[in-house]
Amino acid sequence: MKQNANKIVPELDDNLAFQIDYTANYNKSFRREFQAQFIGGCETPDEFTILYALHLHPDISQSELAKILFKGKAHIGKILNEMEGRGLIKRIADTRDNIIIKRNEITPKGEEIFAKGNVQFSKVKNKILKEYTREELIQFIQYLTKYRKILSSFVDVKLK
Repeated sequence: MKQNANKIVPELDDNLAFQIDYTANYNKSFRREFQAQFIGGCETPDEFTILYALHLHPDISQSELAKILFKGKAHIGKILNEMEGRGLIKRIADTRDNIIIKRNEITPKGEEIFAKGNVQFSKVKNKILKEYTREELIQFIQYLTKYRKILSSFVDVKLK
């Protein structure tokens, strides 16, 4: 990938905020294209993330899914209903702390898509791990965390 991310305003190539936004958008586009070409079965990367989260944490709530996907709870409910309609998950009425909730379970069809996707995304992860040392990845995450802290010193940022 050529460094010149913005040919219209080349000065943005040295702008950290722009580079972070550009990389985040690039990553979203990559996930959509990669998923469409190598995985299929999910309409969006968010759906695959939901399968991933449910696979690792079967008791994860709709509210918790909303937080990790930076979306509203109602929006996640709509996505979950659509996934249920396509047979990827099953939504089961349950109670937690005397509150009626819908528990989400991955169906065999959803597990099949998750397994296929996990194999494909592992290839990407392994390539990244070959390019960066563990220390470099930790440092990179620390830099991003520090960047967010600096921004938070100006305004209280609230993510969905």
